[in-house]
Amino acid sequence: MVETTEATQVTRAASSLLFPELEFGIATNGTYPSEDFQRVLARIAFDNEFANTGAKAYQLARGDDIPIDATARNPLARALLYHLRGLDADAVELIVDRVREAILEEAARNRVFNRPADVAIDVHDWLYYGDEETPRVCTTNPAQGTDRAYKFATVCIIDPSVRFTLESVALEGSDTDELADALRQLVSEAREYVEINRLYLDRGFYRVHLALALEDLDVEFLMRAPQTRKVQQFIDDHDSDTFIAEYEMARSNPPTGRTTVRLVVVPHRT
Repeated sequence: MVETTEATQVTRAASSLLFPELEFGIATNGTYPSEDFQRVLARIAFDNEFANTGAKAYQLARGDDIPIDATARNPLARALLYHLRGLDADAVELIVDRVREAILEEAARNRVFNRPADVAIDVHDWLYYGDEETPRVCTTNPAQGTDRAYKFATVCIIDPSVRFTLESVALEGSDTDELADALRQLVSEAREYVEINRLYLDRGFYRVHLALALEDLDVEFLMRAPQTRKVQQFIDDHDSDTFIAEYEMARSNPPTGRTTVRLVVVPHRT
């Protein structure tokens, strides 16, 4: 459990580093200053709250006299959402990039990335329940009442002593060529800050074209293989439950592709 004084020191240091990068285009005669928006955003990000709840909690914590049980939306939350809706996608992306660059520069100054690191690339879905025609929303596997989501890929350091997201790339779906481009961008960006020891990927990347792209990037990678009929037959042809062997990944449908990988077989664990 983190002590309150330590948590306060950490949040103050993070605030002084990141808050200057958050711009909302507030007029000089605005009802609420940027600082209020920054603190509400930080609160709802840490506590996974809605803007209305986070704004109320922030105002109560600083001693404001506000109606707790009011049914109307909190005025501070309403003002925050109004300014966020006024930002186009490029403006939001610029803010995110500036925050990320500030964090990475600070990490580099503190020599956080001074040795080779294991990294992982993964694809994430942020489930979406609104209009299907919303820009950048794409279809995904049905879950929790929707088949729509914002989709993006990340590359993260997974060293036990350092957990850090280095870069993210927005995706429009699961097209192989798009994923290959995302792999190239993520690996290239990660190499700007760390020497990659090994790259880990899940079975969603198990495609010949993607394996070839990783080989072209000259990065050692470990990818989980799906238990397809061909993979199962390869396992059945060996006597041992645990072994390492050369295995040829091949795509039978055009465009064809082949590459040889090391298949590491271990007993199944639930």
